[in-house]
Amino acid sequence: MRRFWVILKKELKEMLTWVTLIPIILITVVYGLLGRVINSEQKKQSAPQPVAVVDYDKTATSKALTGILSGVNLKVTTYTDGEVDEIVRKVVAEKGSAVLVIPQGFEAGIGAQKPQKVQTYTIMRSFSLLGMTSSIKLDAALNAMNQYVGDQYIKAGAPGLDPAIVRNAITAQSFVTVGGRSAEGNPQEIVGVVMQQTMIIPIVLTLVIIMAAQMIAASIAGEKENKTLETLLSTPVGRGSLVTAKMMASGIVALISAAAYMVGMKSYMGSLLGGSGGTSSASGQAIQQLGLVLDLRGYLLLGLSVFAGIMVALAIAVILGAFAENLSSVQVLITPLMMMVLLPYLITMFVDLNSTSPILKWFIYAIPFAHPFLAAQYIFARNFTAVIGGIVYQGALFFVFATIAARIFSTDRILTMKLNTARVGSSPGNWPILRLIGSLFKRHK
Repeated sequence: MRRFWVILKKELKEMLTWVTLIPIILITVVYGLLGRVINSEQKKQSAPQPVAVVDYDKTATSKALTGILSGVNLKVTTYTDGEVDEIVRKVVAEKGSAVLVIPQGFEAGIGAQKPQKVQTYTIMRSFSLLGMTSSIKLDAALNAMNQYVGDQYIKAGAPGLDPAIVRNAITAQSFVTVGGRSAEGNPQEIVGVVMQQTMIIPIVLTLVIIMAAQMIAASIAGEKENKTLETLLSTPVGRGSLVTAKMMASGIVALISAAAYMVGMKSYMGSLLGGSGGTSSASGQAIQQLGLVLDLRGYLLLGLSVFAGIMVALAIAVILGAFAENLSSVQVLITPLMMMVLLPYLITMFVDLNSTSPILKWFIYAIPFAHPFLAAQYIFARNFTAVIGGIVYQGALFFVFATIAARIFSTDRILTMKLNTARVGSSPGNWPILRLIGSLFKRHK
């Protein structure tokens, strides 16, 4: 038994290095941060959301319905005159979430026991899960209105009353507003289709980035393990050309994967907008009118953003792969890169960056892989400047990381570089990657 514990102690000592512990710590920190962020955003969404009521009826019943909106945690601003389109544009500019229009003659129609129709404008600024809160609250308000009017009917005890009218005294003609455009359609159906687009892009992109990073890092680690890197470096080919060729080869494979995804995505969205997949034809037309589909320019910008993100990942993977002693160490080395990819994906899926704190917003923007995730949302909102800015930022980061990678390969240290995993408590000042980068830039001053 004593020998067993000796072997167990030896195995644990070899496995518990800072290289194996850092990924575990990173995962703990990332999910802890994610939980805090989502909890903070949920508290913001639980606060009263600003909505506008356009009350053309100006009666006691319409005022009572306005009071119901306040009862479902909505902050109501009432307008009694003005054009609906102008009021909607004003509410959009003031960061409001919805507009309810009560037509003239509403109270008279209710008194005559006739179903009445109101208009609702759901203003979409974000297609995250928490961004749907305003639509859900508006539906809750309409249900509360129906219950109120139904109660009035029951209290009146009118003979021969149709129960269907009691249950659905008020129906809504729903509109969705995105930017400066409004179109009639079911808000939840439209949000569902758009979320399918904005959520599937990060999923596929994450897989492509991780695949490409593993491919190039494994290539370098395999050459070091098989002792073929020395032969490759001794050929009459410049070291910079060697690094460029490796990244271009991996980039071409990743580009083919991204192109295949784009083609599949276009076919997939065409089937959704064609009426299959649970989307009504009215909502499909509304999606087209609102511009919530990718046209040629949108596909081009999205493709460039995706490709730029892939190239940044490849440049980082080349640097990390240079420290791999063998193929088995590649997975541990690219874990920080995987965390950089997953963090913005998980946050942007739940959180609206337009309403979050500036610190969190710019932290996410600083991660290059957040820009391809956000590109589709920006394209739908016609914010092409943000998409182009993200592509430029990713291009600049690629240049920096590619330069570092080229300088690593320009020295013979590439043959002997490895991570010191002997001690868990090594100080950051002794970490090889920090010493190497410092020496490289000192040499080229």
